[in-house]
Amino acid sequence: MALLKRFLNLSKTERYGLWLLLVLVSLYLIFLFAFDGHASKNNLYDSSEFQKEIMSWEQAVAESDSLRQQYYLSLDNPSKSSTQSKLKPFDFDPNELSREQWLEMGLNEGQVRSILKFRSKGGQFRSKEDFKKMYVISDVEFSILEPFILLPDKYVKTERTQPEIEKETVNIEINTADTAALQKVKGIGPVFATRIVRYREKLGGFINIEQILEVNGVDSSNFNELSSQLYVNPYAIRKIRVNEADLNELSAHPYISYNIALSLINYRNQHGRFEVLSDIKNSLLVNDEVYEKISPYLTVR
Repeated sequence: MALLKRFLNLSKTERYGLWLLLVLVSLYLIFLFAFDGHASKNNLYDSSEFQKEIMSWEQAVAESDSLRQQYYLSLDNPSKSSTQSKLKPFDFDPNELSREQWLEMGLNEGQVRSILKFRSKGGQFRSKEDFKKMYVISDVEFSILEPFILLPDKYVKTERTQPEIEKETVNIEINTADTAALQKVKGIGPVFATRIVRYREKLGGFINIEQILEVNGVDSSNFNELSSQLYVNPYAIRKIRVNEADLNELSAHPYISYNIALSLINYRNQHGRFEVLSDIKNSLLVNDEVYEKISPYLTVR
């Protein structure tokens, strides 16, 4: 009531000014509400951009998880190059290697133990495929070792419909025979023939028949049978030119160790060419025994 009395006591001009003020305040409020509504619409539009940013972030997280997963997988599967640096393969039959030879090849103790346990229980590798089934040998390791395994790719079981034909007694020259010719010898099959040829190539040829005892798989029990069917042409030897050969060529020979090869190279560098083959005995590590063994495979020409 007091407020109404005050309003009635105002002059006409004052009342008019008050009404004008009320109108202006009302217009302001209407404008304010209209602006908020427009801003709300703009905010609805901007939310789509925000959602795009969220999707982009989620995609980045997913890619990061994928890269992380690939990283951990790479830890479980070493690269072939690192495996190659670990392994030192040589021709081998997985049925015959000793523990020391497996370790020399580069396998670890756990792998060697599993392979030897498999063999001790009567297990036999009849093909490369059988060796691949060993769970301790990874696919990368198998791909590196495969060319050196002296077994067929696959084992094919054949039923014999008639008795096996006995091989005729033959006389084969071992330095010039290929694997097919060697298989004519009673007691020599495809795998054994391959071993003989590979060792012959590393050696440069056999100078006497007793050297086949150095081939993996030959012992006194089968030497007499094999030697009676083989003979040696000692002139069919590939010799190393000791005055021109480098360290790698010399040390690759089965009878010449790395240290002996290095001794020959050092002597040659200090004193010049070997004039006669016996001059190599002046090298520090070439004693009479070593000389007798390696001299047939060297030449000063």
